[in-house]
Amino acid sequence: MTTNELKPVNFLVNFFDVIASPGQAFQRVSTVQVNSWWFPVLLSLATPLLHMWLTLDMQIARVREMLKLALSAMTPEQALAAQPAIERMLQPETMIRNTAIQVTGGLLISWAIALLILYFGISLSGSAIKINGLWSAIAWAWIPFALRPLAQLVWNLYTGTLITYPGLSYFVATGAPGADQRNPMYIAATYMDIFALWHLALIYILLRKVGQLGGGSSFFITLLYAAIQLGVHLIPTLIPMFMGQA
Repeated sequence: MTTNELKPVNFLVNFFDVIASPGQAFQRVSTVQVNSWWFPVLLSLATPLLHMWLTLDMQIARVREMLKLALSAMTPEQALAAQPAIERMLQPETMIRNTAIQVTGGLLISWAIALLILYFGISLSGSAIKINGLWSAIAWAWIPFALRPLAQLVWNLYTGTLITYPGLSYFVATGAPGADQRNPMYIAATYMDIFALWHLALIYILLRKVGQLGGGSSFFITLLYAAIQLGVHLIPTLIPMFMGQA
């Protein structure tokens, strides 16, 4: 289908096309419907907050249990001094506000990195690309991550529990939450699931259809993109390790 044959459609049509016919959807949202990015952006912001809101009691219980382990390693005086700050942090409004800040900040960083990698990757491969069209396609490629919290929410509400080991983290977990959270392999494994693979498949299709790149170039840039995005998520874990070795 050529650009001239593409016409703007309802955002729900774009949503279903990203799932059923992503190539056509990316061509549409990057050319004749570049302002359609608002829907995937709104969805990406809303679903994690909805998940937090509907699982708030379970989230607070999990954090309280983790903090209990941390307090056990303190002296009684230190634990007593930390208690007021912990109680303030565990207030529902504080939990939701902190989640909103983390989600918004994380998405902005991830989107900025995605835009830079894909824009320069496409440009250096010899194809011309309009940055507003590319941004719109990237936003729609985030649909898997926008749907991930909803899938988790169904599981949480059905079982009455949070997911203990997200992604592939079960295979590298030690059972000690503190040690696991300091293990880069564990953190990396938490991001490896069907939604991440779906997202990478969409990025590959985006490069082929929007960037007009060949299969080899698209595959290489997709791998580079995945490595950089994962590396950014690992920075908070890696910095203490390097500082400890310095």
